[in-house]
Amino acid sequence: MSKIFGIDLGTTFSCIAYVDEYGKPVVVPNRENSPVTPSVVFFENADNVSVGEIAKQALQSEPDLVCSTIKRQMGSQEFTFLVGDKEYKPEEVSALILGKLAKDASEKLGEPVENVVITCPAYFGLDEREATKKAGQIAGLNVLSIINEPTAAAISYGLDVQTQQTVMVYDLGGGTFDVTIIKVADNVIEVVATGGDHHLGGKDWDNAVRDFFIDEYCRENGTSREDVASDFELMADLEVKSEQAKVQLSERESTKMKANGYRVEISREQFESLTSNLLESTIQKTHETMAEAKRKGVDAYDKILLVGGSTRMPQVMKRLQAEFPSMTIEYCDPDAAVAKGAAIFGVNMAAFPERAEGEVSENAPVVSEETQKAAEEIARTWGIGSGQGAMVIKNVISKSIALQLVDPNDGVEKLFNFIFKNTTIPHTETLRAGTIVDNQTQVHLAIFENDYAAGAVPNDVVPVEDAKELTNGDMGPLPSGLPKGTLIEIDLKIDDQGLLSIDARHPDSGVTKHLEVKLQNVMSEEQLEQAKEQFKGISIL
Repeated sequence: MSKIFGIDLGTTFSCIAYVDEYGKPVVVPNRENSPVTPSVVFFENADNVSVGEIAKQALQSEPDLVCSTIKRQMGSQEFTFLVGDKEYKPEEVSALILGKLAKDASEKLGEPVENVVITCPAYFGLDEREATKKAGQIAGLNVLSIINEPTAAAISYGLDVQTQQTVMVYDLGGGTFDVTIIKVADNVIEVVATGGDHHLGGKDWDNAVRDFFIDEYCRENGTSREDVASDFELMADLEVKSEQAKVQLSERESTKMKANGYRVEISREQFESLTSNLLESTIQKTHETMAEAKRKGVDAYDKILLVGGSTRMPQVMKRLQAEFPSMTIEYCDPDAAVAKGAAIFGVNMAAFPERAEGEVSENAPVVSEETQKAAEEIARTWGIGSGQGAMVIKNVISKSIALQLVDPNDGVEKLFNFIFKNTTIPHTETLRAGTIVDNQTQVHLAIFENDYAAGAVPNDVVPVEDAKELTNGDMGPLPSGLPKGTLIEIDLKIDDQGLLSIDARHPDSGVTKHLEVKLQNVMSEEQLEQAKEQFKGISIL
């Protein structure tokens, strides 16, 4: 029986881990013997791709054939990466990264990688989560669950669940930023509130260094930024070297960058000044999330856990200490905590399905004696009874859910929020509304996702341009002759996996409509099957 693996599918680096027979999470190094693998794909030709360090190096020589930071595009059907006449969707590129992790781990351990838990940013919406799951399926993996990165980090940290604690997880990765407030007590990890920025991470610090070099280069050589931007090889070279400079500035007071025969020196003080606005954005998001938590009764914290490789930048610790002088701030295995926590989660929940409360999907495997033993060791480590039970995860939704309705005050169609982000799940909200004209025979249901919290906009009416449609459908036919204002009841249900379904009914006639949210911004089942077949024909190096 194969192990259960945890995978941190990161924007810039990814990692895979499993739990050994002693209940300890272990990172599996890749073929290059590194614990992390760059999330970069080099499309050498139609049949061969390289993933990881080799692909990252190819950025400097063949940038048109290299795809990086694909995580920022998950859940988008507008983005494709074009190689010749072949288009790759975000799920397909991510599947190649997952394939590399699984292949290398399989070779290291001498057994197949099949059952996995994959992590995602806490504020990922339904589209992004489903796209992440489908990436795993394309790679031939049995995806047991998609869980939030900060929750996985908290699990990995080994919090003493017999002692009540309130922890803030500050997760600054390569391409995303999460801040999550978590309460731990009585064997339960409860997410209170989460926030963040899908497009803020260490890569933006790299870009600040790159832009500094470009400005100096243009000033010295009398050229324009447009000319530099059009030199794809130079830009690709700068992408690699700006990241190297950022890493070096975490250890040194200054460093030098050289590209196109020109050398620029940058000091840590300059670097921190150039990127202070980025850091302040994380502080702002942190306070916004703390405000959400306060509305739910949390106003004191035991510690801040730092997760994500970008938290190693000295300015991060320094700024957090200045902002929160009374809090204990600790590093939480920045590169590996998320993958380790996902592995612990998968093993523990799969081994104790009767306590999983829906956290493990119906495709969960029958676990081996070794896995059962590992799960019991985890339970003892966490102090759960006598090693006879599982930790319980209580989560929140990261986006608000809106319905498109006609406002009775002015007769205009608007988007009204009915389930708000940071609501604990599972959750059901029932809406009672009336038909808008006499003799109405159909009710159109349109569901949208957005980032507005409760009370953030007047009457919780969401601007259409700030929302993303998830699904729509019609309920009917209704009986003829119904008057305007006939009662229609609509249940919006979100399960403990964050999946949404809608049940609408006309109570008097018994006409009902069940609408499973078939997300419009991820690949269809037909496309998924095609992608699986194509994946089988690709050799991953």
